Amino acid sequence: MSEQTETIFLNGFIFKRPRTGAPDFVKGEMSIKADDAIAFIQQHTKNGWLNADLLASKDNTKLYFKLNTWEKPADNAQPPSEAPQAAPQAGTNPQDSQDAPAIAEGDIPW
Repeated sequence: MSEQTETIFLNGFIFKRPRTGAPDFVKGEMSIKADDAIAFIQQHTKNGWLNADLLASKDNTKLYFKLNTWEKPADNAQPPSEAPQAAPQAGTNPQDSQDAPAIAEGDIPW
């Protein structure tokens, strides 16, 4: 999926602000109409996921879910990184390397 040009509302999902008198930790209520939601999910799932944004109407009176179709751009233009360094061979001590700083016995915390 590429850059979304139209708003696609999540069919079967309703989000409401908390009821009057709800505790502060309650941020909202969600209702799911199972048959509609399942059909929507099956139609819009990509790689096992469906992403949605919770948005507020322009007048900030209603909350709604919008399908989020953003994808990370391909990294085709990225320059190659430096070659990885070889791991130390089994049985060798990396501290024996000329580049490694010497560790004094008193620097070891145990």
